[in-house]
Order: sequence, then C-alpha cells, then structure tokens
Amino acid sequence: MIKLLLLLFTTVIFSQEEYLVSIPATSYTEWVYFSLETNDIVLIDYPESSLEWDLAFQRKHIKTNSGLSGPGNGGAYVDSVGNLDSGSFTWLDEWENLNNFPEYGVWLEDTTQYDFYDLQTHTMVEGIKNPALNSWGWFNESYQLVPTNYVMFVKSADGNKILKFWAYDYYNNNFGGNISIRYQIIEDLSNECNNSSGDVNNDGILNIIDVVTIVSFVTTSNEDSELLCGADFNSDGIINIIDIVSIVSEIIN
Repeated sequence: MIKLLLLLFTTVIFSQEEYLVSIPATSYTEWVYFSLETNDIVLIDYPESSLEWDLAFQRKHIKTNSGLSGPGNGGAYVDSVGNLDSGSFTWLDEWENLNNFPEYGVWLEDTTQYDFYDLQTHTMVEGIKNPALNSWGWFNESYQLVPTNYVMFVKSADGNKILKFWAYDYYNNNFGGNISIRYQIIEDLSNECNNSSGDVNNDGILNIIDVVTIVSFVTTSNEDSELLCGADFNSDGIINIIDIVSIVSEIIN
C-alpha cells in the first residue's frame, strides 16, 4: 500500500473518527481507492486481491471491498424507507441521532451493475460496484446529479468497522466526479478481546509465568491492550487480585 504523495483531497476532522472528505474521482475508467485505516487515498496494484483498501470511487460509482470487487468482508446498507413520523429519513435530519446499525439492516456486497457510461460508444455498459451505495444520488433531466442524502452505512474491508456514510455532493467548481463524503465510525471490533484465559504470554500453557506477568501488570499499571485482554480472567474489564487468585486456583486445580 502506497500513499499518494500529492494532496489530492482535503480532510476536515469534525471530532474523533469523523471526517469530511472530497474524492477526485473524475476518470471514467480508473478507480480511486480509499483506506479507512489511514483516511487517505491509496494506490493499489491488484485491488481484486488486496485488503489494503475499503472504498473506491469512479465518477458517481462507489465500491466496497466485498463481493466481486475484492476479497474483503466489506459491504453497504441503505435505509431509504422513510420515517413514518417525519415523512423523511435522510442524513439531513438523522446524522446526529443515528449512531447504531439498525437491527433489520442487511449488508449488500458488490455486484455487477449496468449503468457505467462508455465514452467511446456513448452507451451504458456493465461494471462492478455496490448496489446499496448506487442510490446516493441520481441525475435529473438536466444531467445534474442530485444527492438523495439517504441514510447509509458501510463496513471496512476487514469487517471490523461499521461507519455512518454520507455522500452529499458530486461537484467541485461545477466539475463532476468530485464526490464529497462524510463518515464516522460507530462500531469498531478491532480491539475486541478474544482471550481472557489468563495465558497472557500466549504460549498455550497457563502457569506461574502468567501469574508473575499479571502481578507485574497490576503493580506497574502496564497499558498493553493485548496483555490486558488475557489477564482479565473474569472478563469484568478490571485487572486485580481477583484475577490473580482465580488464575492460581485454575493452575492448582
């Protein structure tokens, strides 16, 4: 993964993990790849086999690293059903209110779509993108793209991050293909603890070495997250004497 050295877009951080980005995706043939890990455009040699990108942009088209686009566990979901009380359900009204992925939401992977404009034949041809994100905006009778502001969510390539996603503009100084997006992580499973066995050195054996390591952790206020995960034997989020006694009891028995 190589970052572009040129500043091809601007980013404004609203708060932690919330971004406003303009993507220069003006080409009709080339995709611009974007990493949610670095919040940056990246150059990808083989996107169909790479996990180093999460989203990709070409004109109004948007990919996720999923399905036919790549090997990732990404995807997208759009909720355009509407709010029965207000008569609308868009990010214009709901951005500050919605901070959880809906229980009824179904993720869609990238598939073949048939609305890619061919400059040579002036016809619509097939291409691969995400069907949910395809509804972020439509061209009107004057061939101007009008954003729908639909409530959308996307997943990162590793499947661990869920984000609120808002594509809200298509133009920069009246030039199309410059997609402005706003996104914020609402769920991150990257640091989820999957090891509370007490085996803090991950050697497959629970013994006195683990106990000594945990005692050192408690007395020195070590902040190693992996160690914290393994040392929290009773999974209460706190490393203390209860965990040590429990591990010693486990070793003896």
